[in-house]
Amino acid sequence: MTNLFGDISNIISLAITPAFLLLGVMMQLRVLTNRLARIMDRCRTLDAKSTAQTGHKAAHQHELSVLYRRMDAIHRAIGFSIGCVTLICTVVVALFADDLFNLRLDALIASLFGFAMLMLIASFSLFLHEVLVASHSLPAAALHGSRHDRRPYLS
Repeated sequence: MTNLFGDISNIISLAITPAFLLLGVMMQLRVLTNRLARIMDRCRTLDAKSTAQTGHKAAHQHELSVLYRRMDAIHRAIGFSIGCVTLICTVVVALFADDLFNLRLDALIASLFGFAMLMLIASFSLFLHEVLVASHSLPAAALHGSRHDRRPYLS
């Protein structure tokens, strides 16, 4: 009886690491969905402005195209994050199934975890791409002009 509890406690301790990884991926999903919500709000604002004004229509269309590129990158990043979460949950289930049914799922568990990490890398890469698209779409004055107006943290 103590042997069974020893095996279960070992499996539970092995399952804790993927649980912490799940927490990190969920935080990333929160950041991605918040950015997506801000982009959607900006799209709605630009759409309302472009219907009300006719003078800045080309500039609004350009900004909308940049926003659509950003939305596409975030949607794909969210998809990879969801795939990562699904694979991590599958790893936890496989850990318990391996112990419960006395199977040899070591190679499957390692493969699933490896694919989960590849999906996480893809998600972070797309997030980085979206951030770069967003920063390159800013005017040069917004990037460099306000640097001289700020006061240093330490006087």
